[in-house]
Order: sequence, then structure tokens, then C-alpha cells
Amino acid sequence: MNEGMDRGDRTPLAALFSRPGDALLLSALEGATGRVFVNKAGDSAAAMARGFVFLGGKPDRALFLRAAQALPAEGFLTFSGSEAWLQIARDWGADVEMTRYALKTPARFPESALRALCRAPDGFSLRLGGADAYRACRREKWSEDLVSFFENEADFSRRGLLAAAYHGDRLVSGCGVYALCGGMAEVEIDTHPDFRRRGLALCCGALFLAECARRGLVPHWDAMNQTSLSIAERLGFEPIGPYPVVCREGE
Repeated sequence: MNEGMDRGDRTPLAALFSRPGDALLLSALEGATGRVFVNKAGDSAAAMARGFVFLGGKPDRALFLRAAQALPAEGFLTFSGSEAWLQIARDWGADVEMTRYALKTPARFPESALRALCRAPDGFSLRLGGADAYRACRREKWSEDLVSFFENEADFSRRGLLAAAYHGDRLVSGCGVYALCGGMAEVEIDTHPDFRRRGLALCCGALFLAECARRGLVPHWDAMNQTSLSIAERLGFEPIGPYPVVCREGE
């Protein structure tokens, strides 16, 4: 099981996976985050990135079990792949069945529509977040994934991106980067439970996409539920369709 592949060797492995354009998958293949396991034949791979495990190529139980030894005991793990791969994960203990929704990034987002959506509801303000926003995200559980890809505040200041909504001085919603790989950014969007269903995620997403366009970043969005799917479609992402995943709740 080859973990020690350099970036140039790993990138061709994308062809083994059903969604090779996924920014989170590519972040693992390019070495930005996570780990990659490959069998000796090179026709089976498991790529781990931030709680997601992408299973590609020929289903291989031995490879899966080898890779599973490197998974954290705690946290929520999500496995995607063919039905045969998912059954291997079920046999191992991934007993939560879920549906996610794949989306295609359009060649160009409608700029006028994004500008119209970059308006916070009455009583809220919207802006790109800096160091203060980074620290605010790190202080609370609901928001930590908006910035957790970055090693520290200096790393975030250098290459991070966060569109944040505020209620007074309190950060209550945001759209940030879950993973970076080359010129792609995996979208992470979260709102404090007390402030949901007020349109904050939508306006944060619009500002985030506008800033991605300014920076030359290609955003990628994979929706975990119908609410996320609806927001993504309103912002201009194109639905590909649902796909099954299996999950395991850690200790």
C-alpha cells in the first residue's frame, strides 16, 4: 500500500474516482491535506481528506482495512465510492446511510445576480473577514470549519478567504474554504443555529463567489442536504444529481 507517493505520482490517480473534479479529493491527491493509499497494482485507491474518504478504482477490502487503521477514532467520517466499495465500508462499521448532491461549477457565474445577493438582511452586515473573523471562527464549534483548513492565523491571512455576516459585532454566518488545491477552493458554509433561515448563508455565499472570481479561484460545492443544494443552485451551481454515502460516527 503506497502512501509515499509524491505529488506528481498522485495526481493521475484522479482517473480512478467517479468525481475527479472534486476539490477536496484533489487536495488529498496534490498533498495539500490528508493521506492517500494505493494498492500495488495501482488500480485501487483510498484518499482521505478532512473527514471524507474517497474510494476509487477496483474495490479492494485489504486496501480499505489498511487505510482504515489511519482513520481517527473520533469525529464523523463519510465514505463515497461505488456500491461495492460502500459495502466494504458498511462491513467495517460505517452504518449511517446518507445522500449527498453533486454539483457542477459553471464556466461563469452571473455577476449581476451575485451582486444583487451580496446584501445582508436588515440588522446584519456583510464583509470579507480578516484576522478578527478568523479568531471568532476558532472560538465557536459551529464556525470552526470555516477556517480550520489553515494552520494558524498567519496562514489564513496569507491565503484564506472568508465572507462573513455579522449581527452587531458578532459573527453569525460565513462562507469559507474547507480545502484548497491549486486554483480550486472547496466551499464551506455555516450559520449559527440561532440565525438560520434568514438568508445569511445565501448572501455570504454570493460574496464568497464574487471574491473567488476576483482572485481567480474556482469554487467547488458538494451539498450535504437539500438546503445546501438549494442555496448552491440559487448561486449558480448546476446540479449533477444525488449520490449515496455511508458514514461512521466516531467516539
